[in-house]
Amino acid sequence: HLTSEQKTTSGKPALTVSALDLDVIAVDINAGQTTANVVDIVAANTTTGTGIHLAMSGLTTGPALYIDSDSDSTGTRSIATIVQNHASAVNATGLTVQADAGRGLFINSTLAAGGYSLEIDAAQAATNTAKIASAATTGTVLDIQAEAITTGTILNIYDNTLTSGTALFVDDDSASTTGRTTARIKQNNAAAIAATAL
Repeated sequence: HLTSEQKTTSGKPALTVSALDLDVIAVDINAGQTTANVVDIVAANTTTGTGIHLAMSGLTTGPALYIDSDSDSTGTRSIATIVQNHASAVNATGLTVQADAGRGLFINSTLAAGGYSLEIDAAQAATNTAKIASAATTGTVLDIQAEAITTGTILNIYDNTLTSGTALFVDDDSASTTGRTTARIKQNNAAAIAATAL
């Protein structure tokens, strides 16, 4: 049992670890807990500070944060959970990812019979569920590559409650006089003589 107490006017951290050995772990925790939290941080008074701050400007191929769960349990669980738990915090964001270079988010789902690689369970009733605000000019905003599909469906829009709404809506409001096509369907293989484009 170790307790470290910081005085209100100390001006120093309550606990400091100076690790100088380049190839040895700085802090090693071997926990035997089964139902209790291994590390518990309660910071109810923090307002503009940060709960956990990692500054790793020397990274090359290593990750700043790595979580590995090798449990064979088939129980329903989340490997990482972020909960914004107050209904009044309408301007809060559950997770922000900023990438000044490279990819912003990559999901690699390798189980062929597994669940969705990406699933959104939205409760919005009068607002949009998903939004893409793109700065692309000559690129593609949404690129779907399904080159292995045979009898499946690449894009499925399903609804059974429409009244005066629209299942698919494409709005081209550009004032450009350049010749263009607002919607295009192209069956691109000359050997597919039995295919129907639309």
